[in-house]
Amino acid sequence: MSMRSAVTGQPRIDSEKIFTFPQGIPGFEEYTTFKIFHKDDNAVSAYWLESCDSPAITFTLVDPTEYDLNYDLYLSDSEQETLKATDPMDIGIFLMLVKPEDETQQAPIGAHIGGPLVLNVPQQLGLQKVLGKTKVNVNIVAH
Repeated sequence: MSMRSAVTGQPRIDSEKIFTFPQGIPGFEEYTTFKIFHKDDNAVSAYWLESCDSPAITFTLVDPTEYDLNYDLYLSDSEQETLKATDPMDIGIFLMLVKPEDETQQAPIGAHIGGPLVLNVPQQLGLQKVLGKTKVNVNIVAH
């Protein structure tokens, strides 16, 4: 039985779990094991993914459902095999935050919506799914 967040419906990830990315993360293929840390700070929930081999390689992850982004992802047979995915309730989808390349400008930090991380939480396996065409459903609620 998997634990899911009552707020987002995503599986809950405990801090300091080690996740294996068998193919690495594009651009960082040589790093395959990452420790994950969870932090809630002022109603912002974020995760840090830190390479076990090189702690300087760190990514910040956010839950897209907290920003009303809902992904409909289809995993290929090889992706399902990589993740050992048998139960969709075990799968969590997270976005990597990206900093502007020119840090002298006041550009905001953004999220890489075309390459979500897909995690099988109980199996502690992950991959980055690079989407050819990004289709994200955005729910806008009028106040």
